Amino acid sequence: MKKIMIAAVAATSIVAFAGQAQATESSVVGYQSITINPGFNLISLNFEPIAGESVDIQDLIADKTVLVAGTGAANSDQIQIWDGTKFTTYFYRAYKSSNPGRFTLGPCWVKGDATSVKAEKAITHGMGVWFARPETAETGVITLTGGVGSTTKNLQINKGFNMIGSAFPVDISINGESCPINWSECAVAGTGAANSDQIQIWDGTKFTTYFYRAYKSSNPGRFTLGPCWVKGDATSVKAELTIPAGVGFWYARPDSAEAGALPQVSPVAE
Repeated sequence: MKKIMIAAVAATSIVAFAGQAQATESSVVGYQSITINPGFNLISLNFEPIAGESVDIQDLIADKTVLVAGTGAANSDQIQIWDGTKFTTYFYRAYKSSNPGRFTLGPCWVKGDATSVKAEKAITHGMGVWFARPETAETGVITLTGGVGSTTKNLQINKGFNMIGSAFPVDISINGESCPINWSECAVAGTGAANSDQIQIWDGTKFTTYFYRAYKSSNPGRFTLGPCWVKGDATSVKAELTIPAGVGFWYARPDSAEAGALPQVSPVAE
């Protein structure tokens, strides 16, 4: 896991989820603004696409004026996407029509640092990504839009590390009664770090790890009401953590466990 986190150096914060602009038969449409600081920000797409099953990377952020378009890797906004084993990096590149073979219709996202081909990449609902801003750039705000679906959303969790977020534009209080995820039905509760599901939260400089731990009433000082999330591996204190809407996180499943799904309940009534 250390290899994954080498470059991460800055925080993500949520400005607001700005409500419900209009209703459709299948969803409520809204928007959410996210503050992007210089360095690495772990964000997630909490909305359903208005049409189709995913959002093209070129359309993820509609207002292109808030993006930093550079001429190379060091001065371009980046999106890094995890596929389960490695990252693929997309750069927001600025090219001029006078540069042969480059874009003539303005900046766009490209795959890798040595290409002039407009990238085609699907960003799916509930997916987490790194959004990296050059250290030389200013803090900015990006806005994500889409539909707030009225059904339960299942996020696939594979063995190892998964980069995800809330499936809906709502906060997740991991041990709260209002949590949209019923952990007892889908999380792997272990007795130690090696056999417990984990959540890793990035604060801009480091990760904090939470374990889904199973304790018995016969074990003094442990939980008597069933499994819950705890902060760190050597504690019996129920964690107080709320993951804001728009913030992505790592969800790790033990290699000894089965892959599965995290069903999340929509805040919009059926």
